[in-house]
Amino acid sequence: MIFKILKYLLFGIIGLIIVVVLIAAPFIIKARSEGDKLYRQYADYTKEVLSQKAQLAPFAVKPEFQTLHPAKFLKMFKIAVSSQQGDRLARVNSLDATMFMFMKMFTLMIRPAYNYNLPMMSVDFIFIGGKRVYVIEIIDPAKIDDANKTKYYDVMRTWMPEVATFKQSATRDWYKDFLADCSIHIEGDRSKDDVLFEIYKTYLNAYLDMAANAEPLSADKSAQVKTGIETYVETLLSKGGPAVEVFEKMLGPEGQREYVRTVMFGLDG
Repeated sequence: MIFKILKYLLFGIIGLIIVVVLIAAPFIIKARSEGDKLYRQYADYTKEVLSQKAQLAPFAVKPEFQTLHPAKFLKMFKIAVSSQQGDRLARVNSLDATMFMFMKMFTLMIRPAYNYNLPMMSVDFIFIGGKRVYVIEIIDPAKIDDANKTKYYDVMRTWMPEVATFKQSATRDWYKDFLADCSIHIEGDRSKDDVLFEIYKTYLNAYLDMAANAEPLSADKSAQVKTGIETYVETLLSKGGPAVEVFEKMLGPEGQREYVRTVMFGLDG
């Protein structure tokens, strides 16, 4: 009798799973299609602008880090990285991430050369059906003031009144020691797609124009920029952030450290 009960229970569970999948399938297909379309919009625009405003060459990422698709996550996470390098922009990384088949993520990380007074720029946009998670971080740990940087920060700040109308996302307390006040952490929906894309275009162009007009630094100021970037990355690894915590689960502590330092930020191991 007990085996018959277990058999019927198993069939019931399987049937329930099939029903849930059938109900969710249209949502998953629509969400994935929408996410792919938005990802391509951001990726294509970024590629075009970088080709116009920066002199970059491909950078070879270690084979094991080119695509993360671990079996222990049942292949539900896939992260592929494209990496470039240049004179003023020491490393430019773009990540194409798909999570749970329907969540799409566009990531851009720019780490400047140490001999220019430039911040890092980190972008994470997540598309989940109609929901948008939108993060642009201008990471400026050295905090060396100059007119060129101020000029382009002011360009970015022109969007602050619009940004203030969105739902604000919480950030880690330690971030405030490193982020410029024009950084953005907000949530929105598909009705805001056009304005969100315009914000991104402004920030990306302002950052690249800032880099193009930056003057070389003295040796001591260059060392200050390098120390600031190293301090930020080590603080990120020790105190955590959403992305690096995902990498720890995917790669383990040692793999996470190597990936964050050498791939995301282009630092020595």
